[in-house]
Amino acid sequence: MNIFLVLNPTAGRYKGTKAIQKAAPLLENRGIQCEVRVSKFPGHAVQLAQNFDPAKYEGIVAVGGDGTLFEVLNGVLKKNHHFDLPIGQIPVGTGNSFIKDLGIHSIEDAVDKIVSGKTRKVDVGFFQYPGGEYYFINLLGTGFVANVAHRAGKYKSLGSLSYVLGVFEEVACLKPVPLEMTIDGNVYHRDYIFTEICNSTKTGGNMIMAPDAKIDDGFLDIILLNDISKYNLLKVFPQIYKGTHIHDSHAEIFKGREIKIVTETPQRLTPDGEILGTTAIKVSIFPSHINMFC
Repeated sequence: MNIFLVLNPTAGRYKGTKAIQKAAPLLENRGIQCEVRVSKFPGHAVQLAQNFDPAKYEGIVAVGGDGTLFEVLNGVLKKNHHFDLPIGQIPVGTGNSFIKDLGIHSIEDAVDKIVSGKTRKVDVGFFQYPGGEYYFINLLGTGFVANVAHRAGKYKSLGSLSYVLGVFEEVACLKPVPLEMTIDGNVYHRDYIFTEICNSTKTGGNMIMAPDAKIDDGFLDIILLNDISKYNLLKVFPQIYKGTHIHDSHAEIFKGREIKIVTETPQRLTPDGEILGTTAIKVSIFPSHINMFC
């Protein structure tokens, strides 16, 4: 088996290089031939995934975090919407949120899954905003959660603690925003704090944003947090680590296939943890669209 690996050397606080030095020999010792290409700047992994020749390989693997997987996914699907080869991830990022829903928590887990050749069909999200369109596989956030991700960027060296610090900074300037959200034709008007449109359960590593989400059910789970005081938000926030925040009276949960969000003022977007674009957005899902090593 020949595998094309896209390495982000800066992933996981610059642990990417060490990760590939560990993973590649493990794969090769078990009969997997590896070709490694190194991502050298933001967006480069997209180019590498677009330019690789699927006819020469039996799979493509992102060596990095959620952002690296996001770039590889967009690289292969923007070139060929119907991409048949298995996609994988060797997790070395800050969060590695999506891949945990496939039972992969370490480099060794990922190697075992790739060597086995076993795959699973998973859903893929797709969104359009005024500046472009992208696929996503984990989740797409707007409002507070996207602002937290933006603020957490300056604390990235602290790992998952960066999200906690981002929360406290963003709470200090908390303000609800009028929103119109359409889910499969049903229209909702709210003063909202954030939405998370989720394909999988986790965000920020171990935060269980959407405990009932399934990566292969053909639906997106929408978590909406309505206007809430700073005090109550700080009280609810720790519950996200158990997924019990969805039971708070300020939260609403929906499932849908087609979502539109329009906000009174443009709000940041965070697809798969990346900071990219602003509302208004149109979101859809492609059920069982790709195969992933699992």
